[in-house]
Amino acid sequence: MVADVVERTGEAIDIEVRLPDAAARARAASRGRKPVAEVDVTLDSGGVCQIVVPVRVGRLLQQDSLPLPLDVDDAFDAIHALEERVCYAMITEMLSRRDHAEDELRRKLRQYGFRDQEIASALERARSHRFVDDARFAAYFIEERIRRGWGRRKIELELVRKGVSLDEIPGYPDAFFSDDDDLNRARALLARKTVPRERAYEKLTRFLVSRGFSYGIASDAVRDLLRADDMGK
Repeated sequence: MVADVVERTGEAIDIEVRLPDAAARARAASRGRKPVAEVDVTLDSGGVCQIVVPVRVGRLLQQDSLPLPLDVDDAFDAIHALEERVCYAMITEMLSRRDHAEDELRRKLRQYGFRDQEIASALERARSHRFVDDARFAAYFIEERIRRGWGRRKIELELVRKGVSLDEIPGYPDAFFSDDDDLNRARALLARKTVPRERAYEKLTRFLVSRGFSYGIASDAVRDLLRADDMGK
């Protein structure tokens, strides 16, 4: 984001970077965002152009400033190019910790103060190297959550929350779910639970629905369990 104090023409002769102090960090935290650095670009005319950048970009500008004097447009282009490089580096760092959906990365990067243009460029670069692949992310996410005992509905809600379009997952849903598999997983979850003495059907059904299973699957699994429990008494 750029806020020009004067017309942006001429040469940049000085760059000053102000990193956020404790108060600025607190204000950013109260808005659920990361603090940003403020950059003043002084022109040969005496005017000043201002821009805010992610803190990591500001630190790099402090450590290794641009070669000045420099045409002001070239100076801002260089700052934005640095921002794109840092944005890409942060994407690779986040992906090294765990896989992310593309929209999930985009939201996190915006919180750090990266501009949409730099985010789009960095994501396109990551996508071209197949570091970012929503179809791959979704397939792994579904398989891993199934192993945890999640039901289909809970998995779908979480994927949507992460910005993944279910319609764009190859083979979805048949490649990942079937009623028989869902029923067997629901039964396996119930096998690890103690049958309540009171309102067992209601409580166990609610438990399975909370794990993301449809009411129909939950009801069938609980009825099977209670029937077997009655027969064993």
